[in-house]
Amino acid sequence: MHPLSALSHLKFRHLMLIDLLVQHGSLHKAATHLSVSQPAVTAMLNDMESQIGIRLFDRTRQGVVPTAEAQAILGRCRTVLNEFRELASAITRVAGRRQVVLRVGVVPQAFIAHLPKMIGRFRKAGGCALQTREGTARQLLELLLQGELDCVVGRLPNEGLTSEQASNLSIANLYEDEICVVAGMSNPIHNCLPLTYELLAQQDWVLQQRDSSVRRALTEAFLRRGIQLPEPVVETATYVQNLAIVSDSDLITVAPRTAAKMQQSFGRVRLLEIPLGVSPMHVCMITRKASASNPAVILFQHTFIMSLHAQ
Repeated sequence: MHPLSALSHLKFRHLMLIDLLVQHGSLHKAATHLSVSQPAVTAMLNDMESQIGIRLFDRTRQGVVPTAEAQAILGRCRTVLNEFRELASAITRVAGRRQVVLRVGVVPQAFIAHLPKMIGRFRKAGGCALQTREGTARQLLELLLQGELDCVVGRLPNEGLTSEQASNLSIANLYEDEICVVAGMSNPIHNCLPLTYELLAQQDWVLQQRDSSVRRALTEAFLRRGIQLPEPVVETATYVQNLAIVSDSDLITVAPRTAAKMQQSFGRVRLLEIPLGVSPMHVCMITRKASASNPAVILFQHTFIMSLHAQ
């Protein structure tokens, strides 16, 4: 049977079965989760493989092992499962006369600097309820691809995105943000002029993890001048944590300029004006192409852009 025709015969429980078998490697455990007998699960798996013409699992005495074909479609299966669960949730909310929810992932810089200002505009424009997740661009993109988020405001990772994944994404540029070096208000480095990279290399740093785009950009700035960025004395998950640490210590850090200037306006930190000469970070609105026509997603993107223009 042609795969496209076979899909019309697949059921939601078939997708659940693939996910459960990959997770547990056991027909018995999958049967328990589906509240059916093990023979029924075996028959369901055989029927599904027969319909689509692909062997998904190798049977062994220890259980079942996913084939390369099963691994290849697993991500899509989980995306459909998550989307279906969200559809069920939306139906329940509508039936109860409650608003549907738009699930938005936002990187910390955009969360702090822009999201609070645009929420009111989104609501006035008739926007639905929002459920936000904060995290790194890589973490949020994974959730988007898995169907656990409807859209992401963030940066595209420098690596780790396959061509197939990229082809399933719709991307719209929102704004650019530079990075800058930051110290606490009472840090003695403010009395050291002129600022040089040699001086910065002698300081104690608090930085994000190595795979963060902010830290990579800073590393590039140092290497361009033939100087090694020192290892941080404190390593954190986000630059938001770094700004909090430097505000009450003699450590220095690097952060997006928008967020750093906001903290400077509160009298917590002070920017160190030394040119870094690296490309600004491009912050985008990222959606899966399958949900790019979602009216709530479109309205969220429009009001976000309008909010940026109003600043």
